[in-house]
Amino acid sequence: MSKLKMSCLWGAASGTAILCALATIGTAHASGFQVRETSGTLQGSSFAGMSTLTTDASTMSYNPGSVGQYTETTYSAGVTVIRPVAKATNTVATDGARTTIAQTGGGYKDMAEDAAVPNAHAVWKLNEQINLGVSITAPWGLVTDNDSDFAGRFFGTTSKIKTVNIKPVMAYRFDNGLSIGAGPQIQRFEARLDKAVPSLAGAKTEGNSSLKGDDIGYGWTAGLNWELTDATRLGLSYNSEVDHKLEGKIKFDSAAKGLLTPYTDRNASAKITTPEAIAFGMSHDIDDQWTIMGDVQWTNWNSVSELVFNYDGLINSNLSTSGSTTEYYNWGSSWFGALGARYQHDENWAFTGGIAYDETPIKTRNRNVRLPDSDRYWVSFGTTYKVADWVDVNLGYTHIFAKSARVDHTSAALGNYAADYDAKVDIIALQANFKF
Repeated sequence: MSKLKMSCLWGAASGTAILCALATIGTAHASGFQVRETSGTLQGSSFAGMSTLTTDASTMSYNPGSVGQYTETTYSAGVTVIRPVAKATNTVATDGARTTIAQTGGGYKDMAEDAAVPNAHAVWKLNEQINLGVSITAPWGLVTDNDSDFAGRFFGTTSKIKTVNIKPVMAYRFDNGLSIGAGPQIQRFEARLDKAVPSLAGAKTEGNSSLKGDDIGYGWTAGLNWELTDATRLGLSYNSEVDHKLEGKIKFDSAAKGLLTPYTDRNASAKITTPEAIAFGMSHDIDDQWTIMGDVQWTNWNSVSELVFNYDGLINSNLSTSGSTTEYYNWGSSWFGALGARYQHDENWAFTGGIAYDETPIKTRNRNVRLPDSDRYWVSFGTTYKVADWVDVNLGYTHIFAKSARVDHTSAALGNYAADYDAKVDIIALQANFKF
């Protein structure tokens, strides 16, 4: 191996360690709180081809069955910058029995935060039929933040979900072109949920709470990738649910602790399950230059029904039921579908494009201020440049158009809050791929 290749290999290994650390810094959501951005290569096709393509190691993240199709050891590392915008308009809020939030008309600044989402993938060729792969991604995430004077603050202000998911995969390729792969998922999940809390007696005053917790959970993944002919491939994959028991604390600011009915910091725990997903896709080489791809994915968000926080004591001694609190979500399943094409212009340049439909799992009656999610449409473009026989670079861009989303909270104690949310997202992904 040349000194240049060796330097790039060591740089790639160092980059993986850095990416693992960065993956805990910040993420953003697709539909639900899913982060689809795991590959700069697939970004350019709206993730059409996620079940079938094996152009570089980053395409293995959605289908472990693809790992067996790689013909040489390969490494991929990248970062995706996500710039979402979500603004509330037509706001109407009325006071509750314990709150003062009255507002008619107007709106609020962008509640969504930008994020950089890293990823790293590697496939090692063990022998002619067996490959080992590892994928490191941040598949679930959410960052929304509202001002302290936000009229819906008693239903939620800051919301953050951060994850790191590691998938080691072993894959076997049969002589008929069928590759099957499977392995565990090791997932770290961290959540923070803030909101305002009212005084339970006396004047209508308030404070703030911050609830944090984290956990490491385990699941599994399996899939197949089948070269039916030299030109046509099928892909099928499954990613299991991952159960988490979050352990952490709920803390209150000095205002909440100084109320006539003061709040008390407590240890907290909660159970949450990230959803299972099934993906199916097909790709076909029309000729030496053109490839068309199509994929669908079903995600079972029914696992996100309610979030019950249990405390090691009452958080407010004036409320006998404050040993636990519940946030209701009642999400359903959702579909994602993508169509795309890849054009190999010459030996150095390739171009991709794609469109997608991303269905929200949240019905209007269940939508809340933490995540005013709606159906969305993707348009993407991408390019690949081969720097050398053993390294290439991918750049992908996506613009997401989201439908307007209505949020409507009603509470006799906390008041009523309603608003329309308009959102859009711009995504830029950069990926570097190495073959050894």
